[in-house]
Amino acid sequence: MTEYELIKERLEKDHQRAIDDIMYQHYIEQDLGPAVGAKKLGIPRRAFVYFVQQCGLQKDKFDLIKKKVLNTGDWMAAL
Repeated sequence: MTEYELIKERLEKDHQRAIDDIMYQHYIEQDLGPAVGAKKLGIPRRAFVYFVQQCGLQKDKFDLIKKKVLNTGDWMAAL
C-alpha cells in the first residue's frame, strides 16, 4: 500500500465518509487552501494536494473563486 492509500483509509475511517466528500467539504465548502486544509485534517500538504487532484476539485475551486469575484464587483475595479 502506498502512503496516499494509507492516509485515504485513515481519513475515510475517521470521518466515516468517502475521500471525495471529505475533500469537497474542506476544499470547496469551507474554502480552505492546501496548507490550512492539510493541517485541519492532520495530513501532509502534498497529500491534500494529491487528493484534490484525484477528486478533480480544481474546476470547482476555480468556479467558486470566479463566483466570488463576480459577486463582489472586484472585476469592475480592475478595468
